[in-house]
Amino acid sequence: MEKKNKYMDLNALISDMQLKDKRYKNIFKRFQIIFFVFIFIYGGLFLVNPDAELTINDRLAGGCYVIAFSLFAFYFRKYYKKYKEVNYSDSVKKVLTDAEKRYRFKKPDFVLVFIGIILIGIATVLVSSKFSNGDYNIIYIYILLLIIGISVGYLWWRKDNRPIWLSTKKLLKELDE
Repeated sequence: MEKKNKYMDLNALISDMQLKDKRYKNIFKRFQIIFFVFIFIYGGLFLVNPDAELTINDRLAGGCYVIAFSLFAFYFRKYYKKYKEVNYSDSVKKVLTDAEKRYRFKKPDFVLVFIGIILIGIATVLVSSKFSNGDYNIIYIYILLLIIGISVGYLWWRKDNRPIWLSTKKLLKELDE
């Protein structure tokens, strides 16, 4: 039995996409600003801070944080621009093709985010090493939090964006036939 699609017509789909695109554009704009602020805070605290008590591990951790936050800021900036440039007056096929790409779960540039996540993990281990006395349980906690975060993100995508993605794929297939 096929699950009923909530988007019975193109107008309902486009209307929902416009609302979501506006919301995502604002979210990406805010996160881009937040990560630019983090870049300056962590760069100042760990890299340019002349404090003699900062070890090489602290400075390496700061470098990892700054690089990771730069990757995140770049990612959010890219998607802010992408959502800002959405043009619903283009042809239906182009609007649907672009929407299908925007609402996918797997995106090719997610590698940047993954590298950022790894760098934050490395930085967290470097910083926590002075407090942990060789006990690296923080790694297991970090991995557990990553698994939980990815699972919640997938479930959220499945509930919120998958119907749009499936509808755009179906409509594109119908247009091609």
